[in-house]
Amino acid sequence: MADNAMTSFTLNEIRGILSDEIRKVREGLTSPVSVNSISNATGKILSSVKLEMEYYRLLGKAPPNIPLLMGTDVEPAPQGEGKSSGPPPR
Repeated sequence: MADNAMTSFTLNEIRGILSDEIRKVREGLTSPVSVNSISNATGKILSSVKLEMEYYRLLGKAPPNIPLLMGTDVEPAPQGEGKSSGPPPR
């Protein structure tokens, strides 16, 4: 029976995993097909997070604390009602 519990990683952990997989390909410890599968899945996860953040932005609400984004240099968004101020200035 498969475990349906979701494992969450931070962006830094994902970067580490991808870097480790690239190293393994270079050392001949894994196949490029395997790394491509991991990279593809990672891209889909990141796209779903981006979509979720865009959804909350369009609703004018602060996004929830997304575990993927925690553990980086980014401060969590405040929770509560009210309109989001949008992306930070460049």
